[in-house]
Amino acid sequence: MTTIQATLVNDEAPRTTLGESPRWDGHAWWWVDAAVGRVWRRVPGESAELVADRGGRVSLVHPVRGTDAQILDNTTLAPLSGDRGRLVVDPPTLLNDGTADAAGRLWVGTVDAERRSGAGALLVVEAGQPTRTVREGFTLSNGMAWDTSGTVLWHADSADRIVWAHQVDLATGTVIGSRAAIELTEGMPDGLASDAEGGLWVAVYGLGQVHRYVDGRLDLVVEVPTPQTTAVELGGLDCRELLITTAREGYDEARSAAEPLAGRLFRAVSPVSGLLRPRLSPL
Repeated sequence: MTTIQATLVNDEAPRTTLGESPRWDGHAWWWVDAAVGRVWRRVPGESAELVADRGGRVSLVHPVRGTDAQILDNTTLAPLSGDRGRLVVDPPTLLNDGTADAAGRLWVGTVDAERRSGAGALLVVEAGQPTRTVREGFTLSNGMAWDTSGTVLWHADSADRIVWAHQVDLATGTVIGSRAAIELTEGMPDGLASDAEGGLWVAVYGLGQVHRYVDGRLDLVVEVPTPQTTAVELGGLDCRELLITTAREGYDEARSAAEPLAGRLFRAVSPVSGLLRPRLSPL
């Protein structure tokens, strides 16, 4: 098994409270501070730019066909600017991480506000269609990524420490079968990414690591010098750069000061190329 070390992205990128949802759009990196609703963008070689401030929880940012990106806040999918959006769920359900499929639909997970076991779900949001629940029974629905065929959706349930593999009928946007692909005994699976050789990359929250799995077996570990590793994405100009977000979730002022790397961005170089995510259709 290979081990590599992640290094700090030293570009004056902001220190987040809850860094999440790194995305590569082919030209620039995007990510969010989910706790405070800020969306950041960084072109390689340039400094990070604040492109949106929603003033509250944001779940993800994702590239969109024909434009730059859309963001998902607590209940609404919306453009980066303006107040119009598509209502997806009603409180007290929270929306969490997700991704687009090859048809441009958004697959997104829900989390019960009280974190009740099994009360979360997997939703599909599609232009011109009602939001659909396609699978239930999750506790902390989290990161998602597609395999190389585009028909298997990897999906983390952090609280239950399981990464699911959902077989999907892309023609209808439905789940036709599910299996537990990876089960962790330490840490929690958080954000996911995939590579062109079939590898699955898992940010392991609580361990300060990113794992690469091949056919369910641990193949590579990226060490990150802060424990709350939240998400990972493969991108960059050669599609081999790993961008890793971290958090200082739950830290008091003393711990935040004692651990200044918590909440910062990190990078590493992958031995294989990443698999670019599909783009969303405008909603």
